[in-house]
Amino acid sequence: MSIRRIGLATAKHMPWKNGAGSTAELAIFPVDAQLNDFAWRISSARVDADGAFSSFIGLDRSLAILSGAGLRLSCQGSAPKLLTLASEPWSFRGETPIYAELIDGEVTDFNLISRRADWTHKLQMLEIIDGHSLPATKQATVLMIYCHSGGPLRCQTSSAQHLLAPGEGLLLDEADAGQALDISSQSPGKLYIAYLKNLAE
Repeated sequence: MSIRRIGLATAKHMPWKNGAGSTAELAIFPVDAQLNDFAWRISSARVDADGAFSSFIGLDRSLAILSGAGLRLSCQGSAPKLLTLASEPWSFRGETPIYAELIDGEVTDFNLISRRADWTHKLQMLEIIDGHSLPATKQATVLMIYCHSGGPLRCQTSSAQHLLAPGEGLLLDEADAGQALDISSQSPGKLYIAYLKNLAE
């Protein structure tokens, strides 16, 4: 199916690679992939303690904060990065050693990760008050729309209208990923848009 719904209510809960917590897996490709062989994965995790990030050699990551005060991210040789609710998603290499400290209590994050040799990705945060038109693009093999707050979010594709509550998303692949979309919300809110591109195409 080239259009399908994803959401926290139906997500598969998986242990972190380093064993220090768990993540809600919203989507993974291939669908039967494991942590050591997936091409890309979209997930959300609750972080309630300071600690080092799992190492993902050969993969690129983008991270955003969904709830909580945020994280202070430290990498040797670089100034600490503060990632908060107001921050744009932060992209980094999965093998980079990073230590995360809670700024003030637990947070929930949103994570997009893809295998660098085969895929590229971009994660975008969008504040929506009324309506937004997402133009057709040839830059995405897979497109994800995720409603974080506000809503319900109305997403009009060429074939149907989809209503998304907070914590729900829409995943479009094959020909549907490149189509123009009209997005509107009944109340101000925030959504995340992920573009994934297969480098072989």
